[in-house]
Amino acid sequence: MRRWLRLRRMRRAFRAMPERDRAIFGSVRFDDRDYVETAELHGCTVAEVEQTVARVLIALGRAERGEQP
Repeated sequence: MRRWLRLRRMRRAFRAMPERDRAIFGSVRFDDRDYVETAELHGCTVAEVEQTVARVLIALGRAERGEQP
């Protein structure tokens, strides 16, 4: 499948996620913060950061493959 189609599905899936999930994921993946910094910034636990990052990665992988959420 064309790369642009996979990326479009991933963008759509990312935008559909809750704002908090996008913010936490962005802090870790785009802003290069570690999990402790991210937890402090967003007022949650490190375990919640880990779970959120995993949840977002799984959702993006499914979107890339064209699977339903």
